[in-house]
Amino acid sequence: MIPALLRKFDAGREWGTVMKRNISVVGGDLRQLTVYEDFLKDKHTVNIFGFDKSDKGFIELELDKISESQIVILPMPVSTDRQNINAVFSSKPIKISDILELLSPAQLVFGGGFDMNFKSELKKRGIAYFDYLAREELAIKNAVPTVEGAISIAINETPITIDKSRCLVLGYGRIGKILADRLRSLGADVTVCARKYKDLAYANSFSYKATNFSNLKNILPYQDIVFNTVPSLILDYDALKVLGDDTLIIDLASRPGGVDFDAAKRLGTKVIWALSLPGKTAPVTSGKIIKDTIVNILNELEV
Repeated sequence: MIPALLRKFDAGREWGTVMKRNISVVGGDLRQLTVYEDFLKDKHTVNIFGFDKSDKGFIELELDKISESQIVILPMPVSTDRQNINAVFSSKPIKISDILELLSPAQLVFGGGFDMNFKSELKKRGIAYFDYLAREELAIKNAVPTVEGAISIAINETPITIDKSRCLVLGYGRIGKILADRLRSLGADVTVCARKYKDLAYANSFSYKATNFSNLKNILPYQDIVFNTVPSLILDYDALKVLGDDTLIIDLASRPGGVDFDAAKRLGTKVIWALSLPGKTAPVTSGKIIKDTIVNILNELEV
């Protein structure tokens, strides 16, 4: 249900053209700073919380000012411990419980990856929330900085060039498709490993080597770099032990990841779990993607 406070705006118009809003940006990293700055450029009233340690020189506002906003934007991820808002530039914790007490059904709340307890509390309080991390356009756009970050890691962490290297891409979803393309454009010998026959057909149509996971252990010994995009255990002990001594694994999958990290440590396998790469390698671009996604949602709501 759309809060009555927001219904006074004309339906069907692009959100950027309607009356200016009061927005609170709470916690996060450099991506949230970009969200804040971009909404300011659109002439909205924007308050920011949890950035007193940043080099922007923000004077920390009282948290209760959040209650004055029509829109509250939380970070991605919203929380890393289920108790506090993710706020790397804050000198003190921002408790989820404190935020909940300041929210009302007259507001819209946006965040990237709400946990079940937080969502349950918002529902109980009748507060409309939207998970921009679940949006397809964000996932597609974020794949590019993820891929660029992964290739940067590969270049910096190996003694060989991408050109002529043997690269294995596990999974052929949004990230896997772009990653395979970028690796080949740099001259890599690319193999794609996927479960679905349609993904293998796509990979073959682009002239990649393609195989399913039943053949994984037969191809692992010949790879220089393995990029995993599958968020479930793929590289277990039995798979890891057949790798070459100098093979680098870059795990791009969200938690729990796709690698048995304890087994990798015992075997001496080099693994880099590269979480949240867009926020690390391209925070401005990633922040603009988040902002644009929020605006898309508001346009769809016609508020």
